[in-house]
Amino acid sequence: MEAVAVKRGFQPLEVERILLASVAGNSLVCLLKIVGGLLSGSMALLADGSDSLLNVASGLIAFKFYRESRKPPDKEHRYGHTMLEVYGSLLILLLMVATFSFVGYATVDRFLHRVEGKVSSIGIAFAVVSLTINLCVSTFLKLMGGGSAIALTEARHTSLDVLEGIVTLVGVSLGATLSVLYDTAATFVILGMVAYFVSKTLVELEREITAASPPEEAVRKLEEVFQQLEGVVSHHDLRVRRAAGKVFADVHLVVKRGLSIEDVHKVCDEAERRAKRVVGDALDIIIHAEPEGEG
Repeated sequence: MEAVAVKRGFQPLEVERILLASVAGNSLVCLLKIVGGLLSGSMALLADGSDSLLNVASGLIAFKFYRESRKPPDKEHRYGHTMLEVYGSLLILLLMVATFSFVGYATVDRFLHRVEGKVSSIGIAFAVVSLTINLCVSTFLKLMGGGSAIALTEARHTSLDVLEGIVTLVGVSLGATLSVLYDTAATFVILGMVAYFVSKTLVELEREITAASPPEEAVRKLEEVFQQLEGVVSHHDLRVRRAAGKVFADVHLVVKRGLSIEDVHKVCDEAERRAKRVVGDALDIIIHAEPEGEG
């Protein structure tokens, strides 16, 4: 059977290396944008550079919490530490909101005071080089970081950077040739894109925090597994939830009366094996067996 509930990703050590590579790439992009913004007077480059600075900080947060989330269960965390990925993702969003509140204030202040003139054309070169590096980092993360909630958050964040880079390039180019107001307008567009990213990611994280079920197709296939088990009469009280790349489930199996404890144990083992073939190895399932005709 084909696994349908969880996208299989890379091994933990590989994901850690991917996150560190993202930090290195974003550090270079951040330096180029901020230096370019200071030299050219482009607010759009500075706003884009602030987001890249956030990428560096969020990449380090992602690395830390991804590593922490891989720890095995302990006395205080019987279900493991997978939800730390969600916590790390929320910290990344908090950093974004804090930083861009300051950038937004500076941009509104420039707009209200009707700053005239043009930005320096040197900003165009910085915008082009930064966009090229951003595109490489974003593509790398998107291709290599699947299977991890926090890696996917980082991938979306850096994908947003590519769009921001395009807007920045247009704004700086028009700001250098026509008026600084185009650069200011580009900054407002970037702020709107960041706000959209934050709201969209919060909606997705809400599903993790509230223990939302995986896609209905996955639940249906699990039910088919239990219905086809030899020795099982029926099942009930199936509950499934997703949390940071893992799937937790529990179910009651009604087994034929008269089966020995050993036979019931074999039925439960077979149920778990088949369920993992459907959902994937990220499944953590608890099976309660009860004899036919009880309660």
